[in-house]
Amino acid sequence: MAKFFELVPDNTNIKFIDKFPIFVAFSVIAIIATGIGVATKGLNYGVDFTGGTVVQVKFPAAKKAEDVRKLVGDSGEPDASVVALGAAGDEFMITSRTPVEKGQVGALARNMTAKEPSMQILSQDVVGPKVGAELKAAALRSLLYTVLLITIYIWFRFDFKFAPGATVAMIHDLTMMVGFYLVTGHEFSITAVAALLTIAGYSVNDTIVIYDRVREMVGLGSKGDLSETINRALNLTLSRTILTALLTFMSIIPLIIFGTGEIRDFAIAMAFGIAVGVYSTIYIASPMTIYIERWMAKREKNSVGRPKTVSA
Repeated sequence: MAKFFELVPDNTNIKFIDKFPIFVAFSVIAIIATGIGVATKGLNYGVDFTGGTVVQVKFPAAKKAEDVRKLVGDSGEPDASVVALGAAGDEFMITSRTPVEKGQVGALARNMTAKEPSMQILSQDVVGPKVGAELKAAALRSLLYTVLLITIYIWFRFDFKFAPGATVAMIHDLTMMVGFYLVTGHEFSITAVAALLTIAGYSVNDTIVIYDRVREMVGLGSKGDLSETINRALNLTLSRTILTALLTFMSIIPLIIFGTGEIRDFAIAMAFGIAVGVYSTIYIASPMTIYIERWMAKREKNSVGRPKTVSA
């Protein structure tokens, strides 16, 4: 029976392996640039990590974000961020990244109220510098533990030939996500850490699907070397990869269009992470597996060809 719909025909044979060196070189350059950028420029850490004040305010009538930013600047916080909340245009979330010193708690809210008496303070949250530093350390530990546990799972799930590729692809995706926050200047907060953890799981899941197909084909006696088998597996799973990515994008698009603040930033980061996850499965994990297979074969050949030492 003929298939009613085929997103990618079964006889598709895109030569992914021919492009491996180009994309691997691109990823290496991007990772090095990200490391240099983080070391020199640094990320735009949110109040969660630096300490500061988050104030949610409401005006009696709709206001433009530019007018609210001017009000905040006149109140002594020109570098604070202002995000509109809701469709009415009368509520805003103001984030001051200036570390809160003793005796300054509530200063931003007081100064704004003095200049705009009709404004209503809905909420005010303060994060001290010490708490922010502790949260940053905890976030880094959570990322480290996640990478470590996923790596342990991968190494138990696959043999030495496959496991390094999945591990390197996951670390690659996390680094590229950090680069995304570095280039865009989006606030790196607890929400950003949640996005990184989510993408780590997505990346590994996508890679495992390819690896399972490769092992299945090898077990069935697939002809040709490993590079040809992997290229065939990538083509056979291409439909599944595209559909999974598209369906995930569809669930994120409404958050990007209608979301505000950290929710929208999270959705945008997820969209980027999904694309990077698909990219790394094809152009990072797969070539890594081929290189390791070739290295193992060369090592075995050298071991066989090496003369044995005869003891006297």
